Amino acid sequence: MTRILLAAAAIIVLAISGAVAASNEGSAAPACRVQGVWRAERVVTNGKVDSTSGQERKIMTKNHFMWVQQESRRDTLPLKTLRDSVRALSDAGGYGTYTVSGSTVTEHIEVFPLPSWIGRDFKATCSTPDNNHWLHTWYSDFYNDSSGHSRRDTTVEHYVRVE
Repeated sequence: MTRILLAAAAIIVLAISGAVAASNEGSAAPACRVQGVWRAERVVTNGKVDSTSGQERKIMTKNHFMWVQQESRRDTLPLKTLRDSVRALSDAGGYGTYTVSGSTVTEHIEVFPLPSWIGRDFKATCSTPDNNHWLHTWYSDFYNDSSGHSRRDTTVEHYVRVE
């Protein structure tokens, strides 16, 4: 009789612990917590820091994103060439909706400087190792470089939380 009671107690304990574990699975925080306002700290493409990066902010609400960017040190450009003027006067930005699933963030682009990207779903690997840093890793489309070789770039955007 004691064995039957112990077996029944063990089954009840296992059933309760399984139910608790299952209920905790659904409430786990996403692997990538991006909601907030972010400042781009640096951009690394193919292992090299991108020196042409400007100042960028990215705002992530519950379901929408928006980013704005401008050339760094625009006030120091000499404005002697058309390129200088374009760099000094250009801003960029875009927005859309996004979803997070595990370590993947998918942005559905509604406005973007490159018209062919409008309506596109843009997937990136997402990591928020702590609550104040976000690594946003994405791969360019394949393209032919200046020597005619097909290539694909890997870009890691390093963001720091502003709020």
